[in-house]
Amino acid sequence: MNLNNKKISLLKKEYDRRGFVVVKNIFSKKEIIEAGKDLETSFIKTLESLKGRNINKTKNNVINSIHFMNNWRWSKKLKKNKNLIKLSKVFLEENIKDFGSELFAKPAKVGLASPMHQDNYYWCIDNAKGLTIWIALDDSNKKNGGVFYFEKSQQLGLLEHVQSFAPGSSQTLKYQNGMKYFKKIIPEVKKGDCIIHDCLVVHGSEKNISSSARRGLTIRYIGKS
Repeated sequence: MNLNNKKISLLKKEYDRRGFVVVKNIFSKKEIIEAGKDLETSFIKTLESLKGRNINKTKNNVINSIHFMNNWRWSKKLKKNKNLIKLSKVFLEENIKDFGSELFAKPAKVGLASPMHQDNYYWCIDNAKGLTIWIALDDSNKKNGGVFYFEKSQQLGLLEHVQSFAPGSSQTLKYQNGMKYFKKIIPEVKKGDCIIHDCLVVHGSEKNISSSARRGLTIRYIGKS
């Protein structure tokens, strides 16, 4: 897939307006299937050293999220995608800096919810010059705990949070009733699609009680300044 300047400009306008944008077919299904197999057969076996905040599991000891994916070879490979690099530079309006990678495994039937929050409450990036690229390793939708967004909520700036005590997402929006004034969107994405979201847009996800896993790998960039 090769995004031309006209398409990138349209995606930028949607990102600025809504706080997030879906980019279809950014990776081939073959690439994503290979990445998924490598994740299960190779990378997961090297996790003995990950403790504390770096890894979270469900009550039955299934991995729900991993917050240090920088060393996975597929994280490194997917970060080299020219379209994603170009989009990130255009969206942030400057050169970019790698800000890490995470896995949100959301396993079938037991995947944990992620309380509504803003990424920049964790990141503390000046001028909110940061974004997340959420890459679908599985199809994601409302049924299996797809990510939800409150459209245009990034326009509010940084909001107050409180402790959520939820594994993998320790903070949540303090005044959640305010989100009723914003449209809640759950993008339906397929393997190889991605969602790019602003670090100020309010988002989260529900539990996965379906029979399908909902793995998503995130790549994060901040402005180099």
